[in-house]
Amino acid sequence: MKSFYRFVLLAALCLTPWWSRGVLMVPLTVEELTQRAELVLHGTVLRQDCLKDSAGRIYTRIEFQVAEFWKGNLATNTFIIVHGGGTVGDERVEVDGQAAYAAGEELVAFVRLNPRGEGVSIGLAQGKFTVWKDQASGERFAHNLFHGQLKERENPEQAALRSAAGNPARLNLATLRARVNGGSR
Repeated sequence: MKSFYRFVLLAALCLTPWWSRGVLMVPLTVEELTQRAELVLHGTVLRQDCLKDSAGRIYTRIEFQVAEFWKGNLATNTFIIVHGGGTVGDERVEVDGQAAYAAGEELVAFVRLNPRGEGVSIGLAQGKFTVWKDQASGERFAHNLFHGQLKERENPEQAALRSAAGNPARLNLATLRARVNGGSR
């Protein structure tokens, strides 16, 4: 099945003009994300800042309030996630395929640790699952590029990506947690 997805992605890449190409991602299963992650955390984004390092590279620093540790452990419930790109003053750097974060957003993060002990998302945006609540049932669901449905309505591009990856429309938060716990043993 993976070879089929790779073929579809390769065919799409070959048929796309070189000047309009972004990033090519092979969908990772929840179990693959879990296996590659050092930490899987459920919580809320407190804030984000865009900064420049000593070499002049722009990066984004996300402060994350951890509610639950699904894999791994920390001595604190506040954790930092970083990724390349952002805006500092009038200078902007974008990284194709990178996850976007917003203050107040509830999410599940699949991360590895960099040498400074900060989290780096697995598979770029694939390592970030946004959590949303169905207004009618009160049930909570999660989604990323390839798993789960984006809120109650899904745009055609999101539906096509999820469908091509062979994933069901809705991914219950409890089901995601169970898959992480089953995949990290």
